[in-house]
Formats: sequence, structure tokens, C-alpha cells
Amino acid sequence: MAFDVPDRWAMVVMVGKRAVGIRQAALAGWSLWLGGIAWLSSIGLWGCQWRSSTEVVVYSSLEKELVEPIFQRFTEKTGIQVVLWEPTLVSGDLLKAVQEEDGRAVCGLVWHVEPVQMGRLRERNLLAAYDWPDTQRFSQWAKSPDGRWHGLAARARVLLLYSPAFKDQTPDQMPGSILDLADPKYRGKAAMADPNSSPTASAHLACLLALWGRERMNQFLGQLRENQVQVFPSEAQTAQQVAEGRCLVALTDSDQAIRQIERGSPVLLVYPDQGEDQMGCLFLPSTIGIIRGAKHPQAARQLANYLLAPEVETQLTNGPAALVPLNYEVTAFCRIRSPDDIKAMKVDFQTAAGYWKEACQLFGTFPPASKPSQ
Repeated sequence: MAFDVPDRWAMVVMVGKRAVGIRQAALAGWSLWLGGIAWLSSIGLWGCQWRSSTEVVVYSSLEKELVEPIFQRFTEKTGIQVVLWEPTLVSGDLLKAVQEEDGRAVCGLVWHVEPVQMGRLRERNLLAAYDWPDTQRFSQWAKSPDGRWHGLAARARVLLLYSPAFKDQTPDQMPGSILDLADPKYRGKAAMADPNSSPTASAHLACLLALWGRERMNQFLGQLRENQVQVFPSEAQTAQQVAEGRCLVALTDSDQAIRQIERGSPVLLVYPDQGEDQMGCLFLPSTIGIIRGAKHPQAARQLANYLLAPEVETQLTNGPAALVPLNYEVTAFCRIRSPDDIKAMKVDFQTAAGYWKEACQLFGTFPPASKPSQ
């Protein structure tokens, strides 16, 4: 029986022991994620051309280069084929994507780049409760207390500095807080990614709104506008602007910062807000959850268990993104500081999920995103 590909998906690619095929289709009718997040850009399909009980369909917003080897190894170990769906959203968010599954539940597991959107799925009762195995091995702050989702492999939200501009300055003279994006010294030369297209930027805003409240949040956004903070379409483009000296300081993800450092770019990574009276650095774990009513729940549970194995976080830690392991059994050297050895921002991600929509609306009045230099 041929695999039935819904028309709403932009592309399907079958890879493995069977033939490769591509199907183009239109995608429409989804509302904006913080104005619209295009976090899913193509569909990769591993394994067989037939739906069976030895198959699990996954929504993933992580980069394909990170997840492909992991899914292939899982298939080798278990014989369960992984179908990776990365729909290109004309406009939409994770909640909208999963709501499309309601009543059909083709998707079995979601692996998202941050936890706030997973909290929104929990609010709508779209995630199945699950007794995660050996959960005490993991940082307790990075998972849902009722077992609806589980965190692993985190990114830090960091400042990236253009080092030649700060070569004669002491550390206390350099930007050290996300509030420094509004410092007049960096007027027109500070940057961040557009939350309309960066899931980690939108999650960060939701966490800040939960911490500060609307009045303080509006004040901060007003200061960013006044300081002409540059807004770019992605975290990668934001980091690149700093690496090329077009911006002097940016708020971005640690995986983009480490990529620039390891390319030899003239940049410095700063973990923000480490002072005694400051909020700390925000760490965003990637998150997994099993869809309620999944077609093949046992296969989804097997994959979920595998993703929490030490070997998976070891691979993600050693890989190009240098993600921070949250499993205490992982002994791999981490190129990024962890929330256990620096001051981390304390946040309840489920609470932040309730502020996500409001954070979207508040940022919606920000000036149009700048176009990155060619």
C-alpha cells in the first residue's frame, strides 16, 4: 500500500533501502507563530513506503543534520522506521501543526527546539501522559511535572560580541546583560533574531514576560525600538552579522555562537546577567512529547525512551550545535557552560507558555525586520 501523503505538506522525501521520491504540495491556512515561525522547512522520510506498526512519525524543528543520524541509529537498533515531517509553515506554530492531527494523530512524537511551545500543547491536552524511564537522571527543571513532555540537550541564550570592537575594554566594560541591547553605545549596532521566525527568540520573550509582567516588558521593547536594535530573520543570520562586524552585540543561541567561534570568526561569547542582582542566563532544553491518540503509540514510546539515552545527548553535545546535556550520566566534554555551573534564569516553562500569545502581540508592533547584508 502506498504511503498517503497529505496535500498540505510541502515536500516528502523517502530515504533508506527503498526508492527516493519527492512530492510537492501547497500549505495554507495556519495562523502566525509570534507573527509566524517558519521552523519546519521540508519533510524527510526514512524507511519504508508503507505505514505499519513498526513506524513512528515525528514532527521535529531541530536541524536535520542533528537528528538524521540519531533516527537512523534508532532504526538500526529496533527495526522501527522513523518518518520525519518538517512542514514549511506559510504561517503557523507548533500548536496549530499538532491540532491538525486531532482526530487522525498520524504524528506520534514531537521533538521541538524549546519547551514553551510544548507547554502550549500540554495546555490543550494534545500530549499523552507518560511515565518516562529513569527520569531522575535528568535536571528536574527541564520537564513537565505531569509527564506530558521531557527536556534534553539544551541551548543557552547568549550575547555574541564582535571582539575587535572590545579589544581594549575590560570585562566589566563589555555588554554583560540582555538589557545592554538598549544601551545607547550600541545604537543601531545591536541585533536579535525576529521572534516571528525564531522559536527560541519567541520562547525567550515569553519567559521574560512571565518574569517581568507587561509593564516592564513594554518598557524593554520600547527601549529596543528607541535604540534601533536590528532584527534579522534567523539566529544564524544574527550571529553572522556580528561575525562580519556589521553589528557589535547580539542576543542569540549558543549553538550559533559556537559555530562562529569554531569557524575562527572574531567573536566573543558572553553568558548574560551573571551578577548577584541579575536574572541569569536562559537555558532552553529541546523537548519531546508523545501525541495523545498516536496511531502507533508503542513505537513512539520506544523512540522517546531512546532519545533520553546517554548516547543521544553525547552525540548532540559532541556535534556542531554543542548542545548542553541534561542527563547526569553523560560524561562528554561540553563546549558550552551548563546551568549547573553558571547562574541560570529561573523560569517555569509551563507558566511562560501561558504568556506566549501575549508576548507575540507585544512584539508585533516592532519595526519590520532588517534585511541582512548580502
